[in-house]
Amino acid sequence: MPVTEDYTTIIGTLALVFVVIILLSTPGMILAKQVSVIDTELSRASGHEITVRTKMDFGNNEHVQAFPREIGDWQSIVFNTSKLAESLRADVMLLRAYGHTYGNGTLRGEQVLLLIIQSDNRSSFYPPIVCYPAIGYKIEEETTEEIRVSNATWAQAPWYPNVELEEPWIFNGSMSVKKLVISKEFNQEVTKRKVVLYFYVKDNPLTTDTITMIRVSAHAPLNGSNEGALNLTKEFMGEVVPYMFEVREEEEIIAVQLAKSGIGGWLIIGVLVSVPIVIIVYPRIRKRNEMR
Repeated sequence: MPVTEDYTTIIGTLALVFVVIILLSTPGMILAKQVSVIDTELSRASGHEITVRTKMDFGNNEHVQAFPREIGDWQSIVFNTSKLAESLRADVMLLRAYGHTYGNGTLRGEQVLLLIIQSDNRSSFYPPIVCYPAIGYKIEEETTEEIRVSNATWAQAPWYPNVELEEPWIFNGSMSVKKLVISKEFNQEVTKRKVVLYFYVKDNPLTTDTITMIRVSAHAPLNGSNEGALNLTKEFMGEVVPYMFEVREEEEIIAVQLAKSGIGGWLIIGVLVSVPIVIIVYPRIRKRNEMR
């Protein structure tokens, strides 16, 4: 076989493989931003995980520090976390108190605390169920909560040929987070109680060990119901999530979408598949004709 024919076969085969990969992919796989998974468990899949596109670069400290200081009616106070981040060997950390403010800019009651922390060192990510008891807290309750993220255009609309949306596509779903109710005691009396909601952002484990934790907490009454603190943290987290993520919707592969678009789509598939095949076959046909 001549060298030029060898090259033509290789080029045609590579082109065909590329076309097949494209046709069997989804638009989101090709055009998406960084894709991650948010989940309630650190070292395993919980069954509540959601695949998302990240709007934030959690590995870039400047980007994380630029997270909005005002979210809806919430205003914030920033804490210096340099020493804490160093002790935890965290690469990126943000700690802020959000709440409604008085006229002089100081936060009034019903504050929530937002923590964003990322590291490629798993020792920075002992689960809160381990961390809180280590610093003197008692875990009163551990469960999973559903956070509603409603009426927010935080998810990208699926890409479908020849379809025009009359109204903005809106995600009206929910996500699961881990919930803890923790307390501290002195002389057998509760002196502090908190409601804590958190989840993890996990990148592809085949390419990185980096993990991010997003945590929201609020003080709860020493006696009585924790419902007010729980509703406060759920409300705030529901407003925070759209600033961080876009849901990766289930999409049909490009080949199916093109086929559903009609004759034009089938023609595109035919041309994409035929060109590499022609590149592979043509030199052999030409050689056979020359030998006659």
